[in-house]
Amino acid sequence: MTETPESGEIDLDDITLGQSFLTVYEHLRPLAAPVTRDLKRRDADALLRSYLEPGCFPEAVRRLSVRHLLVLVGEEETGKRLGAIALLSRMSLAESTITVLSPAGSAADLLSRTEYEPGRAYLLHDWIAESTDRIELLNLARKLAELGSYLVITRNGVPSQAAEVEQPWGVPEPGELFDLCLRAYGLRAGHSPEELTRARDLALTLPTPAEVVRLAGRLVGDDEPSGEDVAAWFDTKPLLHEVREVAALAFLDGVGGPVFERQFARLERICQAQERRVPRVSHPLVAHEEGRVVFRVPHHRGQVLAELVGRYGFWLWQPLREWVRSLAWEGADVRTRAAEGVALLAAYSLKDAQLEFLDVWARGGNAERLAAGDALSYMCADDTLATEALRIALAWTADPLDPRAAAAAVALGGGLSVRYPADAVRRLRRLESGGGPSAGVAGRASALLAEHAGRCHDARARTVTALSAPLATDA
Repeated sequence: MTETPESGEIDLDDITLGQSFLTVYEHLRPLAAPVTRDLKRRDADALLRSYLEPGCFPEAVRRLSVRHLLVLVGEEETGKRLGAIALLSRMSLAESTITVLSPAGSAADLLSRTEYEPGRAYLLHDWIAESTDRIELLNLARKLAELGSYLVITRNGVPSQAAEVEQPWGVPEPGELFDLCLRAYGLRAGHSPEELTRARDLALTLPTPAEVVRLAGRLVGDDEPSGEDVAAWFDTKPLLHEVREVAALAFLDGVGGPVFERQFARLERICQAQERRVPRVSHPLVAHEEGRVVFRVPHHRGQVLAELVGRYGFWLWQPLREWVRSLAWEGADVRTRAAEGVALLAAYSLKDAQLEFLDVWARGGNAERLAAGDALSYMCADDTLATEALRIALAWTADPLDPRAAAAAVALGGGLSVRYPADAVRRLRRLESGGGPSAGVAGRASALLAEHAGRCHDARARTVTALSAPLATDA
């Protein structure tokens, strides 16, 4: 049974949602742009600086030029998005701008409910439709051909029956990709030829282009620090209570010292720790700054989670899961940091994050639903996880009576409105008008979103304002 304090339930009222809304916006707006937007040619060219065409690329160019629609299908992190941008840049277009569409639309939506302009390029990345309809896709291809427009869709998985418009996607040669990245971004001084040779040999063993790019990024000046220090510490076989300490910090990074000590003591009780505690000394990964407990290097938070996922099993994770789930009841600051930790965990184990934390929280009390919604919002800071957060939220709102719909409404009014403003507003309106326990939360989230948009003047705010206007009129 999950250990929870005896504090009372919170209300998902205007004040509580408002505080969550502001916290999420302050975190996400500097980091994340809307997915659904116009991608300018200059921005596209910058993205393609380190793109290496795979062997299937020439055939994909030919098929897109003939069909005007192509669905790139393959595993995650295999370069499908950049491949789609590169393909569209090869087409003859009236304008060089690429319009990025929402991944939430079905084949029917793309065919009948999406407006296409003549001679334009369109991209739909990480399509999350549950099924593809071959006939509707073929009709969409004919429609685009009549307009002289082009659409490239990327989808994770395996090819479907729509073989006429699908292209299984391949990966470029990793050594050549590694070399291109170093040339494109400039090698940082201080690396010996031997070090570069070892790095290139390692690149040849990596399974995806994304990992090759990250490896090369550590040799140039503007990428995140490597996780070698974190891996080296775990290689020393630290004591279990030391492992639990950094595990706890991965979900509570930045809380005050006394708060961390109290919550860590709760974790130790749940674990029924029996090993002898040694006197605490300076931890190589942990620091105390201005009364708060933090990682010495901010990126170590995610790298610790990666090591915990890769190295440890039931005996660490079972009590840790119970403890993390209970953090939703420990006050706003603790709940928010735990939600951010779960969002970071999703990058390394999405299935575990969803089944063990997000779904459990979303089916719980209001404090837990708020934690689930905030975790989905924080997932939106990552380009790949943003699509997964949208997919989860749409699944939770398929039935307005689903208790998880209230958690989805929190996320739709938060991080998902940053990434997918039109989808967020439409789904909130649907929840508000559908009755059920989520209607009130959706209404308050919609009002907060419209209020914030009224104070801003960017494209995202204009989208929210335009879609919210009919709701205000109806009221």
